[in-house]
Amino acid sequence: MRILVISVELPTENRPQTTAPQARQIESLRKLGNDIDILELKGVRKLKYLQALPDLWKKLRSVDLIHAHYGYCGWLARAQLTKPTIISLMGGDVYGVPDSQGRIIPSTRLVARINQLVARTMNAVIVKSAEMAELIKPVPSHIIPNGVDINTFQPMDPREAREMLGWPEGKRYILFAGNPGNSRKRFPLAQAAVSEAAKITQEPLELVPLRKVAPSLVPVYMNACDALLMTSYKEGSPNVVKEAMACNTPVVSVSVGDVPDLLDGVSGSMVCDDTPENLAYGLLHAFSIGKQGSDGRLALQRKRLDLESVAKQIMGVYAKVLDRS
Repeated sequence: MRILVISVELPTENRPQTTAPQARQIESLRKLGNDIDILELKGVRKLKYLQALPDLWKKLRSVDLIHAHYGYCGWLARAQLTKPTIISLMGGDVYGVPDSQGRIIPSTRLVARINQLVARTMNAVIVKSAEMAELIKPVPSHIIPNGVDINTFQPMDPREAREMLGWPEGKRYILFAGNPGNSRKRFPLAQAAVSEAAKITQEPLELVPLRKVAPSLVPVYMNACDALLMTSYKEGSPNVVKEAMACNTPVVSVSVGDVPDLLDGVSGSMVCDDTPENLAYGLLHAFSIGKQGSDGRLALQRKRLDLESVAKQIMGVYAKVLDRS
């Protein structure tokens, strides 16, 4: 099968990006025997989509199917009508982007609406959660969260991980799931929760943002921390939660995206109301269970969210689209 993937910029060791899960998904599809060409959108923001048009038309001759990742990439993919096209919607491209108060920014609400209309023109739509599937109705969709590389993300000795990062012992570390500068992630709420937990435990706690970290070091950060804290206003199916689960790192999260389903029955992890007090209680629970008592990795495998299982689901969508074309 020859597939053209249209993607925003993918990460390298020297240029970390939040698209690392997408890059791993592409490689997992290649491992199953697919011939994948990538149209990676780089350059000046917004203009890069127009600049990519000549490359898109040139690549059309040699592919069977187009798979666009993210809303804007779907707009570009629909600049042609000769090849069957699939879009993967990620979250913000369906919800819109909230401001620091959780209100959806009007311009992004409009973009989300356009993405929902573009989805109607696609041969198939993939979304990351049931909540997203509801938002794009009546367009039918396939709910397929991104998978996790369970060979890369696996448990290791926390002391060894901290030594690799040069972190001192004698304190607990909490990993913040995202960029503190992104208002959607609600960093102030995470800070308040950690401060509240520190008052109760009377021990030093450090909140560590997962930002500009080389892909190869992300599993080390996961293992060096005592818990992952997720406070976002909006998410689809956050890979950072699944990656923490694969490392048996307890997760404390607000109810967002598919996180309640991911953490259902996972020992040491907890979904909490979005107040500092409730999240602090969740952190104390995570500390009491510890990484040794967490079974997130087992839950992840039981839900078949490893890379290969997810790649096979995506290939099933490809096969259905090509059969109908």
